[in-house]
Amino acid sequence: MKLKHRLALYSVLIFSVVILIASAAIYISFYKKMETIELQVLKNKTLLAAVYYLEEDEVGNEERVTIQNQLRRSISRKNIAVYNSKNVIAKGEMGVDNFITKDFLNQVRNQREAHLVSDNNFYFGLYYEDNEGDFVVITREDKSEFNQQLLALLQILIVVFIVGVILIFIFSQFLGRLAYAPIIKIIDQIKERDNNNFHQPIRSGENDYAEIKDLIVSYNHFIEKLSNTFHIQKNFIDYVSHELRTPITAILGNLEVTNTKDRSIVEYKENIQLIKQYILDLEETLEKMTLLSGANTRLEFNEIRIDEVVWHVIEHAILYHNANIDVNIEVEDTADFYIQGNAKMLELALSNIVENAIKYSLNSIIKLHVYKENSKIRIDVIDTGIGIPAKDLVNIKQNFYRAENTKEFQGKGIGLSLANIIFGLHKINLDIKSDSKGTCVSLIFNK
Repeated sequence: MKLKHRLALYSVLIFSVVILIASAAIYISFYKKMETIELQVLKNKTLLAAVYYLEEDEVGNEERVTIQNQLRRSISRKNIAVYNSKNVIAKGEMGVDNFITKDFLNQVRNQREAHLVSDNNFYFGLYYEDNEGDFVVITREDKSEFNQQLLALLQILIVVFIVGVILIFIFSQFLGRLAYAPIIKIIDQIKERDNNNFHQPIRSGENDYAEIKDLIVSYNHFIEKLSNTFHIQKNFIDYVSHELRTPITAILGNLEVTNTKDRSIVEYKENIQLIKQYILDLEETLEKMTLLSGANTRLEFNEIRIDEVVWHVIEHAILYHNANIDVNIEVEDTADFYIQGNAKMLELALSNIVENAIKYSLNSIIKLHVYKENSKIRIDVIDTGIGIPAKDLVNIKQNFYRAENTKEFQGKGIGLSLANIIFGLHKINLDIKSDSKGTCVSLIFNK
């Protein structure tokens, strides 16, 4: 069942329950109110009948005539009965009524007044003490008009219920389409995606609901992660095919050359050492590729400290490259250092930046500055090396791309592109500024 139809069904069910409860409450309230009014009116008539029949000797003729006229206009004498203490009708023209029982008469005597309601009549009893004795005055009122009013009210409520259910179903269908429209737009945008543009984010409208916008944000975040994963896999395949081919070709070529003629022990040792170096390079490349693919880390993000990553990279650079690094950390609150990330991947990426600075500046002094700018952690790695030509700067982050002025330096063109991917996964902006006097690589953490 579609969501809009389900919403319409739920709306109808909820409305039906609510209107049934409201109708029942209206009907019962109206019944109780009308019954109370009828009994109050009947009580007044009963009192008037008691005065007429039992105070005959105590009122004047003129007053009696007035009471008689009032009684004639309000109630028929056939609906009046005055019972004496022996439960015998002493006055009034009401015949025997099975609803007026001995128990009802005794109830009137005990409570001074009481009422009774049957399907066709209202009854009201009044205990009246007179000098001629104690009497119970009973009056009766026909319920036909009362029942007709209740029936009319019930018919109105039924019609209102049916019409209301129909209208709420129509309106809920219309509102369902309005509520479902943003979801349809999302579905249409997703259907337009294919292998080439699946990474494009879903657009939300200005008038979309907050929940829809949250859904779009979550979807776009998921697609971004998925796109990054595919990007890593593609780069991993590119890196492997590119990086493994070179050392394997070199190893095979060296073996073939060595096998062409007999060589001295020294020459064999030199060739073995060269092959060993190729193998070590191959092992290092495989380690980086495995890390990048997520096979070791599975892209697990945990809470890490940026400054600890920085110090690990610096210690490694000093130990293995005898680097000369001037470190300046200007972040007072250590809580700012905590981010969600992968320490190994960040160390690899930052190491590539630092090692490039060391290599292309011929191991001159490097400045590493950690500070806050616009409430964001920023790391600047500054060297005084050969720099990056302006025409190469726009392409420097691409796979296997090397600037023209780096031909004399050993490299494969994967370090910076690898770092750029890792920084992207951590939502770290990589900005590079360079001229002939050196290069400044800036990392801005958007945590």
